[in-house]
Amino acid sequence: MTTNIRLMTPADIPAVVALQDSCYSDALYESPALLQQRLSSAAGSCWLVENADGRLLAYLFSYPSINGYVTPLASAFAPAAAPQLLYLHDMAVNPAARGLGLANRLLATAKQHALSLGLTKLALVAVQGSVPYWQHHGFAVVNELSDSAISALAGYHGEQACYMQLAQITPEPGRMLFISND
Repeated sequence: MTTNIRLMTPADIPAVVALQDSCYSDALYESPALLQQRLSSAAGSCWLVENADGRLLAYLFSYPSINGYVTPLASAFAPAAAPQLLYLHDMAVNPAARGLGLANRLLATAKQHALSLGLTKLALVAVQGSVPYWQHHGFAVVNELSDSAISALAGYHGEQACYMQLAQITPEPGRMLFISND
């Protein structure tokens, strides 16, 4: 199957919401207006994968953040002025497209982007029992967290939320690393 990764645009939000609905529990629902805000504040770090017909297969929202910060569920992104890592807030793959390596491709894109920003770490909140998946990709659970981070994790009611980090990003073998000097 031919697929393409590209930056998300405002026109993609309805399809993103539909995919979100098919992948997450009702407790993790985030509104179209919130997703639009996130895209507006971090347009350079929100991607999607589409097939040759332009159908959305997967997406990833991320933004530059600081070590140990947990984005509360259903809250706006506030990219850090002096970021320490790239925070992966939400990645979803269409159930019909699972097994095609799309999540791996989005993760590789995020790693490349982080490195282009001079960042060598990724962080995320694993939900719905996904800790083993992220551990397979080198992420580790971080247990030493601030009170505000612990409170933010508690807001992911019943979702087994865990803050995780990938402490050292290395370029993917065979992938070109493009570093922007802007």
